[in-house]
Amino acid sequence: MMSTIPFEISAELLGRVASGELVRYGTILKDSVTGQIVRHVQETGVAQSVLSNLASGPFAPISMTADVLNAGASIYTGVKINQLQAMMGMLQSLQVATLGVSLVGVGVSVAGFYHMNKRFTSLERRMEHVGQSIRSGFESLGHRDLRRQLHLTKSLLQRAQQAAALSHPLTEYSEVAAGLADQAAFFSGEIDHMVNTSGSMDADVFWQMTQMLMLCNSVRIDCRIRTNELRYALLVSEAVSSNYSDLFTQLTPLSFGPAVDQGLATVRVLRDACDAAASKPYLIDYLHTQRIGGGDYIEAIEHEKNSPYLLLKTAH
Repeated sequence: MMSTIPFEISAELLGRVASGELVRYGTILKDSVTGQIVRHVQETGVAQSVLSNLASGPFAPISMTADVLNAGASIYTGVKINQLQAMMGMLQSLQVATLGVSLVGVGVSVAGFYHMNKRFTSLERRMEHVGQSIRSGFESLGHRDLRRQLHLTKSLLQRAQQAAALSHPLTEYSEVAAGLADQAAFFSGEIDHMVNTSGSMDADVFWQMTQMLMLCNSVRIDCRIRTNELRYALLVSEAVSSNYSDLFTQLTPLSFGPAVDQGLATVRVLRDACDAAASKPYLIDYLHTQRIGGGDYIEAIEHEKNSPYLLLKTAH
């Protein structure tokens, strides 16, 4: 097992991204000419502490200066101004803000279950506001059934957050991951129903359901990484990527009604989400082949106190 995980924070690499020499594809940086993977991008708890407080309406644009600064300074007081400035610079350079807010995440870890629980609570409240649309938008789905699924998801997220206090948490993580797989299947099925129902979709309902799906998948992969079941986590991440591709690649800006600008923004976010999901297996495979323990990897991410994003060096 690698004793020191080769993370770095490199202004030189960000400069190469700005020049176009390197490009971000999902959660990796690759050479724009050769296509070779140069670094894996991983958000830390510092990033999630701020991003979890940003408004995540139906693909709302993010003001790097105002939204990030306000979220960090006004809500999460533990983030210092120099950290916020570094975060804004990296968000702009890597263009990962949308991924962080949309719950897809950058890397394989969600950088702390505490922040995912905050995200869920916010989503749950917004789901109450779109309840009427949900009732009319899903012929086969009653509001009571949806509430039951939300309660089950909330319970699983709480179990994930509390698991570390157990003497032997690995079994709990595995059980939570299995439960979230069922929840993800539920939300995926309802999204599939929306996508394949004639007529334009309600963008707000679609976004809330999509957020729930992404949250379940992010946490279940995170749990599998924590148990160091990397080969299984790889299979799960590949299945998630395939599921997102099936659900989202057929959508166009017109799928969401006459508001073309909103539809275009929606499609752009979904394509980035699909790219992120497609690139996560590369990182999991890298952890496995380099004998980097999943629990050690996540511990390093969660204990990072200064940088919002870490770049994992790849072996050549």
